[in-house]
Amino acid sequence: MSKPLLLRGAEVEGRVLDLRLDGGVIAEIGPDLAAHVGEAIIDAGGGALLPGLHDHHVHLLAMAARGSSVELDGCESVGAVEKVIAEAAGAAGDGWVRVVGYDEHRHGVLDLDMLDACSAAAAVRVQHRTGLSWLLNSEALRRVGAAGAPGGGVETDGAGRPTGWVHRGDDWLGERIEHLPVSFADLGRRLSAFGITGVTDATAELGEGRLAQIRRAAALGELPQRIMLLGVDDAPEGFLLGPRKVLVDEQLGLDPDALCARIAEVHRGGRCVAIHAVSRAENVTAVTALLAAGVRPGDRIEHGSVMPNELDELLAATGITVIIQPALVGERGDHYLRVVEPGDLPCLHRQASFIAAGVRIAAGSDAPVTSIDPWRAIATAMSRRTRSGALVGADERVEAHRALQWFLTPATDPGGPVRRVEVGAPADLCLLDVPLA
Repeated sequence: MSKPLLLRGAEVEGRVLDLRLDGGVIAEIGPDLAAHVGEAIIDAGGGALLPGLHDHHVHLLAMAARGSSVELDGCESVGAVEKVIAEAAGAAGDGWVRVVGYDEHRHGVLDLDMLDACSAAAAVRVQHRTGLSWLLNSEALRRVGAAGAPGGGVETDGAGRPTGWVHRGDDWLGERIEHLPVSFADLGRRLSAFGITGVTDATAELGEGRLAQIRRAAALGELPQRIMLLGVDDAPEGFLLGPRKVLVDEQLGLDPDALCARIAEVHRGGRCVAIHAVSRAENVTAVTALLAAGVRPGDRIEHGSVMPNELDELLAATGITVIIQPALVGERGDHYLRVVEPGDLPCLHRQASFIAAGVRIAAGSDAPVTSIDPWRAIATAMSRRTRSGALVGADERVEAHRALQWFLTPATDPGGPVRRVEVGAPADLCLLDVPLA
């Protein structure tokens, strides 16, 4: 913040005070501060002033690209999905169409033949809601060369023909699809409007092209947030280098020894690891490999969606942090209640039991898999209610102030001490229009 700014009447930790921001930091806090000549003044009206929120797990490029994609969130059947895709494909002519949010449990089964029937000459790719897979129509498969040279996660049938599905093939597809520059301006404004002043981009492998787009957005001021990166070997100037993202995938096979070797390699390079682990088997494998390699302060598990209670003592003793996504209970809870094994439901997206066991936790949205809105996540952490109003894990409910704290820990120490509004702290702040209570 280049110009001095005086905040009048903000609630700071229960007291109504004035604050002076100067040079990008909080310069002064006190009652009835005298205004300086030429100083901008904002009347906070007794609204709570918090440290800016930090989302500890997002995917910036996927969020920005979603703005120019066809959304399926409003569809409730495969017929509705086909209609939306047909309209978009018709408008695109022979261009590319990017569709996001496909969920077979909610929308019904969509396959290559059905996609071809509704997509005409356009090259269509439909992203699965997890972000891990794409369904391509025949024209898209032709353009990326999948039929002649399967690779990059291209799924084939018994006769060796592509089914249309590409699993974990973002890098492979990225080399074969011409990408237009993405504008991050709307995303940066949305993040700021929610009070988010920092994010951790958890994309596993950004690559030079995607990293260049994020750097450009930051340089232009489209992304004013402080950004930590997990999927790079070195952070550019102005960015924070976080733990190295490492993927564990039960579908591709679990190898604790190989994972242990990878963790040890990252540790030797002086970095911590951020291990993507969702299922029970993935989480057991991740924790086992971490213990075998030796836990380094700052090691973390991304998601921990089904984390057995039996691992709590090890997690707490070693200080491994689990980055949870409270909003998933609200957005995916109805699906979980239908398909998650009954024995896994008590371990699903845990919160209160982690706290009781002394496990370090912090929160992320995993956007665009869920909404970027942290206040929705906090509300869900309190209610544990799904879209339909069903209750998932009533014993895991927490109070609002506790859930808020998960977004107030530092980027470099998720699960650590909550940042405070104090003199000398960065002027990365979130001003509410009401008192905190």
